[in-house]
Amino acid sequence: MVSRARFLAGVVAGEGHFAHNVSKRAFRFAVALGATDRMTCELMLQFFGVGHVNEYPRRKEHYDDEVVFAVRRLTDLVAVIVPFMDDHLPASFKREQYEAWRADLLDYWEHRAKRRRPCTVDGCDEPQRAKGLCRRHYYLAHHA
Repeated sequence: MVSRARFLAGVVAGEGHFAHNVSKRAFRFAVALGATDRMTCELMLQFFGVGHVNEYPRRKEHYDDEVVFAVRRLTDLVAVIVPFMDDHLPASFKREQYEAWRADLLDYWEHRAKRRRPCTVDGCDEPQRAKGLCRRHYYLAHHA
């Protein structure tokens, strides 16, 4: 029996889309299928635990209605989608597309993404507010 992860990796290899818009600094992973395959998109949503599923009407008379599983949130892409693809996406042209997308995503994540980083005091996970410190540690350092 094929594992769920291998099945989903095969779906991604055939129908997955890794996109980013440089000017908008937006990254996206999506799988678009005919509306009759909604269960596959729902399975992806359940398996990954991130993203969303939307349905769209046919764009042309002879097209099918469409269902799309998509993930846009940067933290979800970095923490969930990238590790899965690294482990399960088979060697293919889609893998090459993914690797270029991943390089851009991780570069953006490390150097340009706006996100709260944790306090620089060891053991403190509160978000930084000023000078690398959380509110409590900043207050302690400047009012002691």
